[in-house]
Amino acid sequence: MAEEEKAGEAGNTAGNAKGVEGLIEVAILAAFFTAILFLGVGTASGHKINHDYPVGYGASDSYQHQARAEAIKQMGQYRAEAPYMMAGLKDVLGFYPPVTYHVTALLSNLSGQASYDSLMLVIGLALALAALVAYHIAKSLGRHVGMLALPLTLFAATGKPFLGMATFGQMPFAFSSLFLATTAWALTKLELPRGYLLLAMPLAGTIMTHTSETLFLGILLSAAFAVLLAANLAKHKLAGLKIFFQENRKILTGLILAIIPTLYFWPLFIGIWLKMQGYRFNVETVSASFPAATVFPTTFGFMLIAIIAGLVFAVLFVLQKRDELERVFSSPKLLALLFSGYMLLAGLGTYAGFGLRSFQTRLFWPITLAPLAGFGIYQLVRLFLSPVLKKFNMFIAAAAITALLGAAVLAVYYEPTSGGGMTKEHWEAMRWIADNTPKEATVYVPFSLMYSQTSVLYNTERKNYFLDIPEFAEAINKLITTGKFDRMLTVTYTSDSGSGLPYRKGLFSFGQHTQDTVIRGPVDICSADYYLIDRSSPQPALQQASLYLIQQFLNANMSAEYENQYLTVLRNNGIGGDCIA
Repeated sequence: MAEEEKAGEAGNTAGNAKGVEGLIEVAILAAFFTAILFLGVGTASGHKINHDYPVGYGASDSYQHQARAEAIKQMGQYRAEAPYMMAGLKDVLGFYPPVTYHVTALLSNLSGQASYDSLMLVIGLALALAALVAYHIAKSLGRHVGMLALPLTLFAATGKPFLGMATFGQMPFAFSSLFLATTAWALTKLELPRGYLLLAMPLAGTIMTHTSETLFLGILLSAAFAVLLAANLAKHKLAGLKIFFQENRKILTGLILAIIPTLYFWPLFIGIWLKMQGYRFNVETVSASFPAATVFPTTFGFMLIAIIAGLVFAVLFVLQKRDELERVFSSPKLLALLFSGYMLLAGLGTYAGFGLRSFQTRLFWPITLAPLAGFGIYQLVRLFLSPVLKKFNMFIAAAAITALLGAAVLAVYYEPTSGGGMTKEHWEAMRWIADNTPKEATVYVPFSLMYSQTSVLYNTERKNYFLDIPEFAEAINKLITTGKFDRMLTVTYTSDSGSGLPYRKGLFSFGQHTQDTVIRGPVDICSADYYLIDRSSPQPALQQASLYLIQQFLNANMSAEYENQYLTVLRNNGIGGDCIA
């Protein structure tokens, strides 16, 4: 009886310990989820969920995504792009992977939020959820490793990674990368009943959110399949082919199930995106698209030690388990390390011609390298602190180390992000045009620092001509000094032309309007219907030039239709006539 009582007490003690560990696990995960949401998008949004104008948007790409989400919300479908985002063209296909925009529009409709607030919330939640996914990937290597992986994820809420993903507008990439990480986690759970369904859903998500992440995963899977197939054929001859398919049937089934519902998008991706942004070897050290947000390994400071250690110990672990490599998809530990190590290499693809897409991949390193960092910290702790930690519960010790490292990361590297550059006055001027002018109207916009990120002008919901500062300054100087004004000035037709403004020629063939349509060229300044003129420049000379131009327009045949503290909207009452007095 005494032995039974002792056994019962031991069981209760073990049960209590597991209960305490479970509570600590939930508390730590909740803390990191909250911290990433609060310090990242929360700070950029001023810790408010609703705003009168876009807050946290700091670059043209971010406004492009915000405006597209709003357009889809208004149209109720995404068969075609909104003409005002495509230089006025009405037949440009909806060519972007749609999930980010559909989720944003649905959330906006359900919550009553403005689409720009819903989009920022979606990205904030994606980054916070991605930290939890990184934990569960690393947990394949042990609960201690999962816990120790969390500190690196905090970089997703600070500095260059967050700046690139949210403020500078790599939003579909960030959302797709959540699906990518979830796909990696699903690969470690293939042993579950119908585990292939768990794999298929997030994989389809990457395809329909930002397909380049699917291609990076495809490269990894293709390389793994090639090695496994070669090993089976070498070992079993032709019978190895059958063995290969039998051993990997779950993952192959998941891949097929992911491709089927996304079949309609593949022709768009191959015929439009790959055509415009195909592979070209080039060595790049800094991203030309967002140099201020280029992530380097050194961005992670002292946490780089954990990443390097993780890489070294991962190589040693793989060598130790080399006999299991033939069944890598049956080994969650090998898969977790393989995925994390591969994403490090994928980010370094900037030195091998993968350019922009590899630079984007670096932005998500705080998530994808977290399992590697956690593994490195765990092995270092075992190597140097094992005698000390024998006196403690290892999981509680790991949680304590996680809390200390997380606090250190925030204390040393946290950089609050500004709320972007938009003002209420600039936003209201654009919205006045959207609500009070004919849909076919054209809007001429002389240079403005606020509108120099030209995608923001999509919010006028009208075709825009943007006049750059060299043209503007030269024309005004000539008017002042000689009394003459060159009406034919070179302007940019604001448009998302990076994909070539594609239109459908056949079921699987596409044309590009950039080959037959002018998106930058001379336009008669007197030919527009309305003029959006910013009087708020911090440069006195530019401010005086804007005021002078307004006066000349008013002295001719224009009328002021809207005005606030910073901006004036003029209507041209004699289109094509002499609009300069």
